[in-house]
Amino acid sequence: MTETETTVRDDPPRTPFEPEDRWVPVDRRWFGLDRVTIIPAAIVLAVAIVMSIIIPAVNNSVAYDDEVVAGDVMELKDGITFVPAVGWGITDGVRETDAPVSGSFPQRATLVNSGALFTVYTAPFAGDANALLEQIKKTSDALATAESLRVSGDSSSITTASGIRGVITSYSNSTADGVIAAFVVDGKGIEVVSTGPSDVAPTITDDIAHMIVSISHRAGEGS
Repeated sequence: MTETETTVRDDPPRTPFEPEDRWVPVDRRWFGLDRVTIIPAAIVLAVAIVMSIIIPAVNNSVAYDDEVVAGDVMELKDGITFVPAVGWGITDGVRETDAPVSGSFPQRATLVNSGALFTVYTAPFAGDANALLEQIKKTSDALATAESLRVSGDSSSITTASGIRGVITSYSNSTADGVIAAFVVDGKGIEVVSTGPSDVAPTITDDIAHMIVSISHRAGEGS
């Protein structure tokens, strides 16, 4: 019996995987997007879809008894406020004079009028207004269906009466038009979503514009 000489080759050591700074692990991705940063934008998209398809039908058939009167101010978490348009119905959120027993105001407020809806939502966001709006656009593209709201590729700068700078863009589907505005102040993202039928009255669009530019923040709150 003869022994067969065997040569053992040592494979070169593997180079460890060093991802780029922007790389996101697979278990944290959803439709190719980072699930951590997608959450605020996904909420905006979900609100927009519900507002454009479901709630307008409800708004046309249900009378809301909590109407805005002159002097009302809506307050959200961390000192975010805006002046609601007189005559609109409040379906979500509270006035600044009606502080919750918990001491913490809600993150969202929603108003309705003649088939149009207006929602302001606030949540922590690490980035500027352009980054927030871009995340909303990416989320919209990732989750889009034939009936989805389509966010425009164009955006414009906007500044509120209190000096908060942000960006605004339009969106639409086959039955509705609307706008999405994004602001960031002291690490807090402020997302505005408004929608209504394509033939909404000019007075309604004026109300929406005034509510957007009335958004303000009490410095020092929620910091």
